[in-house]
Amino acid sequence: MAGELQAGITVEWLQTDEEPFRPGATTEIFATLEPVAADNSTYYTPDWIDFYNTSILPSPVDYEALPKYQAEARELIINIETTGALPWESRLVVIGVLDPNALEPMAINFIQDNELSTIDEFLAFFEQSPYTTLVAYNVAFDYRFIYAVCQKYRKEARKWLQAELYDLMQQQEQVKNQFVPGFNKSGTLEEWSTYLFGSQPYAEQAQVFKWIKEGNTEEIVNFNSDKLAKCYGLWVLNKVVEGSIPGAEVLSRPTESTPATQEGQAASQTGNQEGLIPVQCPNCLQTQTMPKTAKVVNCVVCGDPIAHP
Repeated sequence: MAGELQAGITVEWLQTDEEPFRPGATTEIFATLEPVAADNSTYYTPDWIDFYNTSILPSPVDYEALPKYQAEARELIINIETTGALPWESRLVVIGVLDPNALEPMAINFIQDNELSTIDEFLAFFEQSPYTTLVAYNVAFDYRFIYAVCQKYRKEARKWLQAELYDLMQQQEQVKNQFVPGFNKSGTLEEWSTYLFGSQPYAEQAQVFKWIKEGNTEEIVNFNSDKLAKCYGLWVLNKVVEGSIPGAEVLSRPTESTPATQEGQAASQTGNQEGLIPVQCPNCLQTQTMPKTAKVVNCVVCGDPIAHP
């Protein structure tokens, strides 16, 4: 065949009197691995600590109240609580919603004794509502889970399937709700809320599972309402940055204490002496006080629950 290469193999035998190596008895070696305690003896100079606090960490924030606005009811913020991440391994517990375009947004939670009654109550509300866009942090989770529950109970949810989706996690990760080249860590809803509003988690997820097991409906609703309020905060801040709220001022970030801040600190010290602690509403960001022994109080302005910090 044209272009075919010819090759051959040559074998040479080597004569030697050396004996081949043959291993003797096997020697077993045992090793015990023990964890080494972390070394906490690292010393950081005062200059380094000062540099870290002033130059590495985010700038201190004097949080102002979110601007109020009102618009046509189109979007609906939604958050659900379930007993697990996968529909076929868990069940739906509560569906919470909040209209971000209302002048006085209020959380509404649909929770019944069983999953079927909960989805029936929610669909009766949503299928007759004017909302066309669902807003959530990681909206795909809420959207799919409710869709799967509708499949499970053979429920018609035409409006649910037609809804547009707006993902707040996508907003915080890539700014735009569309593909943006690159990779950013999305962060959690709680991490963004702490950074932007100074709020803390209402409770750990493990505690929520205990409340579900105990049937503690009140705390489950409070936890879900807290999530809705934090989603609302992210939604409004996006409106502030894009300039779609007339007259809204960008939240200030002073590096030094203002007179108002100093007055607030003085009030906080007085409150502590009287058995009160300063807190801030995660929804409207109203600063107020609550008893040290209280677990949760309602905001004096918007009525949303405020957890003990």
